Amino acid sequence: MNRTSRCVAAGAAALLPLLVAAAAGSNWVPVPSPNLGTTNFLQSAAAVSDSDAWAAGYAYTSSRAQLTLLEHWDGASWIRVPSPNPGTAQRCGDRRYTGNSLWGVAAISSTDVWAVGRICTWSTFQTLAEHWDGAAWTVIPSPNQPGADSSVLTSVTAISSNDVWAAGDFEPRGTYIWLTLIEHWNGTNWSIVSSPNPARASNFLNGIAATSPSDVWAVGYTQPKPTYTPEVPLIEHYDGSAWSVVPSAHPAQSLSNELYAVTARSSTDAWAVGYENENSQGQNGTGLIEHWDGTAWTLADSPIAGSATSLTSVTTSALGDAWAAGYITTGNVQFLPVTEHWNGAAWTLDVPPIPGETGQLFGATSASGKVWTVGAFSKSTETSGYLPTPRTLILER
Repeated sequence: MNRTSRCVAAGAAALLPLLVAAAAGSNWVPVPSPNLGTTNFLQSAAAVSDSDAWAAGYAYTSSRAQLTLLEHWDGASWIRVPSPNPGTAQRCGDRRYTGNSLWGVAAISSTDVWAVGRICTWSTFQTLAEHWDGAAWTVIPSPNQPGADSSVLTSVTAISSNDVWAAGDFEPRGTYIWLTLIEHWNGTNWSIVSSPNPARASNFLNGIAATSPSDVWAVGYTQPKPTYTPEVPLIEHYDGSAWSVVPSAHPAQSLSNELYAVTARSSTDAWAVGYENENSQGQNGTGLIEHWDGTAWTLADSPIAGSATSLTSVTTSALGDAWAAGYITTGNVQFLPVTEHWNGAAWTLDVPPIPGETGQLFGATSASGKVWTVGAFSKSTETSGYLPTPRTLILER
């Protein structure tokens, strides 16, 4: 799930010349990708190889339907692959549309891929899990938290065909708070696995990653009730037997600290990214980056200070580096995509080109030295804080 809507940073407009110059020297290339409806978003990506990758998201059609969107890279082009939409009741939201959306995807092999998300039924949500067997996508039953008004899955990671994890959250009936939800696939069925929650707070999980059956990370944030601030990062770890909360880092002055994605290369090398609004020097919020060295999570310097930057995804590549992707919000309420690169010593800015006027990036993956990041773009400027008529956006390098 993407929870990255942020207040506008008035000082961000001053960053635009830097962003334009950086984009001109970027090695990112927009790749044509199909669209399903009038509104199209890609939220996540996963790759088996440089000729076998997937992107997952959703689209809205003119007939008031929200449909799952899955696209495949065969080494030459991105092609939309039909996917199930089990939510058919016209009861979702004020506009009474059908609601099916995918927020995470994980690939084990060319015949074993998972995508997770949610089904909307009026004001509540149910979990959605879909599987690719090499021939077709099918819905695989996934549990909802007992006694909950809503249960959603926001991310998925796969270790093997019988060891897959999905993370999200649920809303206990009548409480108006959210708690962590973690599910596991054992090769036969999905089941809910107990996960911790800091007390007197809403707790959200947005990303999950694993290196082995005894080394799985899930990240998000904790929002205290009833004050709502300060929001602090939430990081949980599975050691092969149970999930536990691991202390996380954030700037002391920041009142809003949220993690949206995590990637892990080994038990001593993991990255988590998100947003923080530390403003002691007029920064107006910037990307939050944390690193795990096998002992503790520590803050890393994000190169964009002074923009309202949300880093929504992160991936490590076969070259030993890492990429984070997301977007900035300019002073006149325009979204622009942004990427950051870890070269082994520092994070640097590498702003990609955009085939339109505005855009956002939500997912990233890599394989065989190739890196993709996915999201949405619009050919028009924004007038109300949303991308107008967004189309799928896929960049590669």
